[in-house]
This record gives sequence, structure tokens and C-alpha cells, in this order.
Amino acid sequence: MGMKLDFSMLQPMDILDLAIAVEREAKSHYEQLASWARAEGGGAVVDFLHRMAGLEELHRSQLAELRQQKFGDTPPNYTENLAWEVEAPDYDSVGPDMSLRQALELARDAEMRAYEYYTEAAEYLSDPESLELIGKLRDSELDHKRLLEEQIAKLEG
Repeated sequence: MGMKLDFSMLQPMDILDLAIAVEREAKSHYEQLASWARAEGGGAVVDFLHRMAGLEELHRSQLAELRQQKFGDTPPNYTENLAWEVEAPDYDSVGPDMSLRQALELARDAEMRAYEYYTEAAEYLSDPESLELIGKLRDSELDHKRLLEEQIAKLEG
């Protein structure tokens, strides 16, 4: 799994920058899973994973807009080469014949980790706009988890 963050050591700009990186990574992970699923002919799985990648891109763009508004072109204090893997799927559990159910479960678990990340990050922000966006993203991750659980339940029913 990814690095454990000590939010107490971060400035508000760092928290936004890392959240942007986390969302960029999440999009990339979903696109990777979609390409694997495509190779196996999984149309519904591919469509689902692309939708998830689109949601992650929306989150990234919202964070980037706020970051630009608050901190302009100030360069980040970390290297983009680090893998944060907050919202990374468990690649070890993905086989060559990934089913829609497996994709839903991977996404559900990743969304829960993102929810936990944003919950902790919010404890170290005081700026109302940043808190509002981080809170919305946290709630969005929880909503995504609930939707995924509903889809999993439909597969079982």
C-alpha cells in the first residue's frame, strides 16, 4: 500500500497538492484496470472503470482549481515521483478474468481509503474553502462507496 502521511507536518498547500496527486493516481489506476479488462473483453467492466476514472479526474480538477486560487503557481514541496497509492486498487487480487463484481469490490475498497484520507486531511485544514472542498470530496468518496455496494448487492440479488 502507499505511504503513511503525517498530516501534522504538512502545510495547507501540501495537503491540496497531495490530494491532487492522489486523485491523479486514482484516475491512472482505474484506466490501467480498464485496459486489462478490455484485453479480456469485459465491456461492462471497462465502461464502469472508465466512469470511475472520470470521477477521479473531476475531483482532481476541483482540487487544482482551488489550489491555483489559493497558492497560484507556487511549486509543490514534494516530488511527483512518489507513489501515494491512497486510492490504489489491490492489484494482487486482480486476475486475468476480472469480473464486474471484482471491479466493483476493488473500487469500493479504494473509495473507502480515499474517504479515510480526506477525513484525516480535514483535521489539519483551517481555511473554510479548503475545508468545504475536502469535506465534499470526503462525502463524495463515501457516496461512491455506497453506490458501489448497491451495485454489488444487485449482482447478488
